Amino acid sequence: MYLDKIYLFRTGVSLEISTAALHKLLEGAMAGRRIDELAKIRCPADLHPYLSVVVHTGAEGLVKRRRAWAGRIKANLLAGKPVSYRSFSDLFWRDLDEQDPDGDEWYRLIGGERFHCQLTDLLDMLRSAERRLNQCEACAA
Repeated sequence: MYLDKIYLFRTGVSLEISTAALHKLLEGAMAGRRIDELAKIRCPADLHPYLSVVVHTGAEGLVKRRRAWAGRIKANLLAGKPVSYRSFSDLFWRDLDEQDPDGDEWYRLIGGERFHCQLTDLLDMLRSAERRLNQCEACAA
């Protein structure tokens, strides 16, 4: 499983794709808040804004290798703070990364069937929670 687990690149970079924001959304929806926001999530790509990446080790080397694209997120990467999934993905350009081990491993990680299956599983979990919320609303009415 790649989500909420630490993945180690050959370059010494270790990172985690976190679903913490998604869990907060779900908690808020179950508490009666953010229900409309939950309902707007309809496909795996809709989950991307709720994913973040935390680089645990090797951030210095990663920033050095990707300095041309790391500008906005450099400080957070170096501090081990979460950065958005999209911002982290923007560090890598598939056509430029054929020889870049960081980019190659990132694309293998997010391009694999297991990653997409996990996003689908998350989507199923959210749909189940949404059904429970709708049932509770129908019972209360």
